Amino acid sequence: MKKDKEEKKTNLTKAKDEKKDKKKDKVKKEETEHKELIKVKNNNFLGILGAILGGLVASIPWILVYIYGNVMMSVLSIIIAVGVFYGYKLFGGKVTKSLPITIIIISVLIVIFTTLVSIPVFFIHSEGVDVSFNAIKILYEDMDFLEGISSDAIIATIFTIFGSSVISANIKKKIANGETENIDLSNTEEVKKIKLDSISKIKPIFEKFNAVEKENGILKDELYAELNENAELKMAFNNLKSFGIIKKSKGRFYYSIEAEDKQIKAKKKINSKALTLIMGIIFICTMIGVVAYNEVNNNKPQEVTDDVMSFKIDADWEQGSSYYDDGEWIYYRYINSTPSEEITEGDYSKYPATVDVMYFANDVEAIPDLDTVQQTVKESIMSQDVTPETYEEKIETTSNGYNVLKVKLIYKADYQSIEYVNYLLKGDMIAVIDTYSYNLDDESELKKTIEKITESFKWKE
Repeated sequence: MKKDKEEKKTNLTKAKDEKKDKKKDKVKKEETEHKELIKVKNNNFLGILGAILGGLVASIPWILVYIYGNVMMSVLSIIIAVGVFYGYKLFGGKVTKSLPITIIIISVLIVIFTTLVSIPVFFIHSEGVDVSFNAIKILYEDMDFLEGISSDAIIATIFTIFGSSVISANIKKKIANGETENIDLSNTEEVKKIKLDSISKIKPIFEKFNAVEKENGILKDELYAELNENAELKMAFNNLKSFGIIKKSKGRFYYSIEAEDKQIKAKKKINSKALTLIMGIIFICTMIGVVAYNEVNNNKPQEVTDDVMSFKIDADWEQGSSYYDDGEWIYYRYINSTPSEEITEGDYSKYPATVDVMYFANDVEAIPDLDTVQQTVKESIMSQDVTPETYEEKIETTSNGYNVLKVKLIYKADYQSIEYVNYLLKGDMIAVIDTYSYNLDDESELKKTIEKITESFKWKE
């Protein structure tokens, strides 16, 4: 009897231990599954982040071709989709059945962002206007620009859906075949298909005019008459231009049979991942180079000189017509405003900022020193019908050793304006450097500009 009780107790203990072990195993399994789930979520988050970065890098060719070539090339939308895919993989994204649709969505969003934001920013910069939220807002207030960019955004979206669908279909096919670990988009069948399709549409037009040789091209007007505003033909024409099959010589377009043969027979010579990386680096360097080149050339000061004085002004200020034959220089620049044909009466905010540098003879007996200039200027300004809301003045010394009276004026009554005026006196000569704008957002740039001119100003002996 006692033995039976001990056996039952032993069995009960074993059962409890087994139950504990199963519970521990279950908890351990759940913890493992939870960790795996978190890992997958983290990988997918990083993958999507990488996809966005990869797509943005791959969109650089799209921007450059649009800004500097004024065309959209459908083949470049494929590059964006490829950039999205490799960016996703590079950041550890997990290949799932939803990846193809993810690529399409991200590609479309990137192209919309690029078309509606990046391209306007580059456009503003290329026009020599300082990039700002206000400048973008003013640009979008222009109905012609708004209609044009909206139309381009729609066309770009269609191109991107088509291009990314080609890549996504390829990935979907590989996933269906069980290729989820090392998907490689190295084959160029999709691009080749676009080439062949474009050739079939455009080549007959050039053959019709026998324009298949460098010596016998077709004029632009004749060619565009054949394209007849057909969007598909225009897209095919732009594609063949980008592939180098359609060339231009002496103002005429011709179809290169030799280039066609090379393009169709071309084979992959390097790994596609390496190619994508190289392309990304090249385009990033190109973009940095373009921006740096523009910055250097736009801001490289130009020297103005005559027999009396000299000064320097940044090259992004465009010279206008002066009121006098000599002794005056006027410059214009759009800083936080953009050119507009529609200007509301009384609203000068869309006018460019202005720089006016002049010198003239001084009556030494009437104005013997800079203190007299200071008093005369203040009396003159304060006696006007409209007085400034802000009036600040001070006398300082430039790096060239000249005393200069600096005056700052802000008007907000009948209209808004910001003005900086500097006066330099040298015996029987007085120089006035005047910078003003009807856009108060231009204040910091105006101040920087007048400081540069004043510091570089020199009277000649």
